[in-house]
Amino acid sequence: MTILTRTIIAVIALLLTACASVRPVRDANNINDQVTFSMGGRFGVTYIDNGEDKSTTGKIEWQETRRATDIILATPLGNAMASLHITPHEAVLKSANGDMLTEKTPEELLYRALGYELPISLIQQAIGRSGQPAPDRIGDRDWDIAIASRFDNGKPKKIIAERQRPSPLTMTVFIDERSDASD
Repeated sequence: MTILTRTIIAVIALLLTACASVRPVRDANNINDQVTFSMGGRFGVTYIDNGEDKSTTGKIEWQETRRATDIILATPLGNAMASLHITPHEAVLKSANGDMLTEKTPEELLYRALGYELPISLIQQAIGRSGQPAPDRIGDRDWDIAIASRFDNGKPKKIIAERQRPSPLTMTVFIDERSDASD
């Protein structure tokens, strides 16, 4: 797996609490298919690969229902790079070239794809979904996640996630629009 593919997977992982693939057909009359959270925005990732500074940018689209979370990452011009689909029973990653990985949990999937763990629950807290307040800063032994700016309603607008090990990686997420069912 190339470093770009791994970086794309890392970006997805840092933005999820569940996961995504191609958007499924939903029944708007079924409460389980109604969107409870959605956001659109941009991301930027900087990292070191073999001693060389690298970066990538793109767009993100995220929708959540009671059944699943779907996240699609695209290039700045809108071409799909990868998608993730997570249900309570499995997590599926699909790359732009059609390669798929499946595991029981997002944590297992991302560890398999990347070779290291990612702070999924910390990102979930940072985004502050479903009416829950987002803290200004959270972290663990490897990751530091900060809310750099907020919308007028207090919801996060810019999130910065940084890690120093196994190699430095910084991801910035700019949330351009969001909708919470609780709002």
